[in-house]
Amino acid sequence: MATAAQTPTQIKPRREMQEVQAPEQFQFTRQGQVLSGVLISIEPVTVKGKPAVEYMLRDEKGERLTFLGTNDLDKKLQPGHIGHWLDIRYERDDASFQKPGQNAMRLFKVLVSKEKEPGS
Repeated sequence: MATAAQTPTQIKPRREMQEVQAPEQFQFTRQGQVLSGVLISIEPVTVKGKPAVEYMLRDEKGERLTFLGTNDLDKKLQPGHIGHWLDIRYERDDASFQKPGQNAMRLFKVLVSKEKEPGS
């Protein structure tokens, strides 16, 4: 009597898992502060009932950080910069645009790498 050939049971490799943390929210609070990393996303968000733009970077350690756009940053950063290294420096406040009851406009120096980062 012939027996049917048995196919070996395939064992799936065990996956090593790690917990993913939410990115840290960075705030520019002092002139001279610098934030650097690869821009990985630009997303519209609502903050205190108002529309805003949230940017996400991955720093040299691989950590993700988010920060909210300002009038100046929103004009300088664009979707074409995704995958590029950014150096963002909070330069100064400009009160010449200030309206009564509003904060002075924060001005930033933004440097963007000419080429995308490898693996981006």
